[in-house]
Amino acid sequence: MMNLKIHDTLLKEIELIIFDKDGTLFELYPYWSIVAKRRAKNICSAMHVDDDLLIDYIGLVMGVDNTKKSMNPKGPIGIYNRPYIMNLLVTELQKRGYPVNPQMIMNAFQEADTYISQDDILRQSLVPVKGLPEFLPAAAKRCKCAIFSYDQTKNLEHITHLMMMKTYFSFLLGGDLIKYPKPDPWGAIKIMQDLNVSPDHTILIGDSIHDIESGKKAGCKYVITRKSDISDMDLLEPVSDFIIRDYNEIIVKN
Repeated sequence: MMNLKIHDTLLKEIELIIFDKDGTLFELYPYWSIVAKRRAKNICSAMHVDDDLLIDYIGLVMGVDNTKKSMNPKGPIGIYNRPYIMNLLVTELQKRGYPVNPQMIMNAFQEADTYISQDDILRQSLVPVKGLPEFLPAAAKRCKCAIFSYDQTKNLEHITHLMMMKTYFSFLLGGDLIKYPKPDPWGAIKIMQDLNVSPDHTILIGDSIHDIESGKKAGCKYVITRKSDISDMDLLEPVSDFIIRDYNEIIVKN
């Protein structure tokens, strides 16, 4: 159990911090730009189409703008789950007359998973949010930490191991194990129940409205927005207990 200080406010008796991954632990664009481009190339290859403009368009549908090197605040990457994004691609590409089907999109995503899981590719794509390398070990000494993410659980295990963070987390809940996706509170509630921690002693940190709504509905004592590329502040400011740009704004107290 520990106390935290954020913007001169003391948060007392914290036993658990639930983190989203993308945009909360790691910066969004460096990772998702690589994944989205690989998915798009795979889709084009499956259709036997060689078109850089189409690759960029598929990236935009997923919420990645390679021209501006930014993420779309409306998602879908970072906000909606994997099945939603795959279905969206099928719909949008079929509207344009491309011969895609759900299996083709699924295969493209799976190959991209394999590609990004290579250690050298993964290392260059994972950029921790400023202050996290100092904050996380300090917090993990005094309370439990968990990840609640749409990413696959095996990917979370690989990433935390590769980035030498695995020992800091007591629970990893990926999209493949989530019964009801965010903003449903199911995932946050499961983590608290499995770790035997009351919502009154739990913080949830995320960067999207779905993250924060999930934490609020689960009854977490505090919900904190880490402001990222996809953070819609018009929606997030009214429902967040605190808003931070990086982890240097959170002080671990004895």
